[in-house]
Amino acid sequence: MLQRTETTWSINRIVALTLGIAFTLVAIVGYLTPMENSTGVRAAFGIFDVDTIHSTIHLLFGILGIAAAFTGYSRTYNQAFGVIYIVLGLLGLIPALYFPAYGHDNGLFLGLIHLSIADHILHLVGGLVAAVVGFGLVGNTRATRRANI
Repeated sequence: MLQRTETTWSINRIVALTLGIAFTLVAIVGYLTPMENSTGVRAAFGIFDVDTIHSTIHLLFGILGIAAAFTGYSRTYNQAFGVIYIVLGLLGLIPALYFPAYGHDNGLFLGLIHLSIADHILHLVGGLVAAVVGFGLVGNTRATRRANI
């Protein structure tokens, strides 16, 4: 009699993997989108302001999401992602946190990255979804079941 162990796909795992894949793809699009001007800003999909640092941050969160989905840390990832992105979305709405860096540029958020209102909305929505799933849904991110074969 053989024993088989299966890993179930919890909602936390699905959300972490979905966010991971989405952010990895968004990072790739951000790297490939041509620059609009000499400030280094790119308009991904025509509405999201991205630059090299912004795309690198997206890639980091994407890889972490994919890794979390396959290592049993999906709930922790969703919780951390949710908190970070809700705070980032709210802070992004405060004009005083943008520091002028170039001539006619609106400035860089905390002097680091370009952000637009579309970015803020996306950060808030993604953060809220991840937080609701990560904090609201209790259960194992990894569950095992024995089956007789």
